[in-house]
Amino acid sequence: MTTSTLDSTREKLTRAGLRYSAERIASLVEEAVKEEMSLPQFLESVLSWEIQRREEERVAMYLRLSSLPPGKTLDTFDFTFQPAVSKAKIETLATCEYVKRGENIIFLGPPGVGKTHLSAALGLKAIECGYRVLFIRLDELIRTLTEDSASPGRARRRRRYYRAPLVIIDEVGFQPLSAEEANLFFHFVSDLYERSSLILTTNQSFTEWPQVFSQNESLTVAILDRLLHHAHLISIKGRSWRLRKLEEAFQFMKEGFSTHKETQSTVMGAPS
Repeated sequence: MTTSTLDSTREKLTRAGLRYSAERIASLVEEAVKEEMSLPQFLESVLSWEIQRREEERVAMYLRLSSLPPGKTLDTFDFTFQPAVSKAKIETLATCEYVKRGENIIFLGPPGVGKTHLSAALGLKAIECGYRVLFIRLDELIRTLTEDSASPGRARRRRRYYRAPLVIIDEVGFQPLSAEEANLFFHFVSDLYERSSLILTTNQSFTEWPQVFSQNESLTVAILDRLLHHAHLISIKGRSWRLRKLEEAFQFMKEGFSTHKETQSTVMGAPS
């Protein structure tokens, strides 16, 4: 294929909206010649490359907009450290069928056991499955809802927290909410009920939730009623991952200090 023909093909691909294939048409042609591809095989190669690059761009864009914490994947989660977590259950949820059905996931457990890691990892899987995701701490969500409460309903519905098929709310229960904030959260949950999926992480048992929602038991029951109607509850009871890391670091320093003292004793006791 001559340079002029390549340029013409590149221009047509660009006009047709196949810009990734247009950028790589020369190497795609070279590969086709080398592999002695038939015309259908070459066309398949061009389209496969275009689809692959579009998907990579989509995932990158959704990740940027999601605010997901980096590095939290299922591959990096240590299931052996938290045997109470069913790996099979998490892998089933990673298929994202729960998002398709508008179901929720609630991770319960003390700090440091992996709730945020698992929720973020499932968020990444949802993005890979084609869903928009928003990761946000409860205090940040409440601040945003408060700021937007004066906006018209139509403007609020355009916000990311209403348009994302999956919203991950981290750290529910770390700080109690005022009556007004609790009411805003109730309306938020009600608006997303059976329309979007929620993943919540909390260190509080459900019996303690009234303390979180301004001691309003009726409101708390109404919130839980909507959250738990279609929900997967995952309780994690185990050691803190962060504390384990601190213990390992302390043990390493302790062993290093002991070795240093032994070395000093040997040197001081050596004959001159």
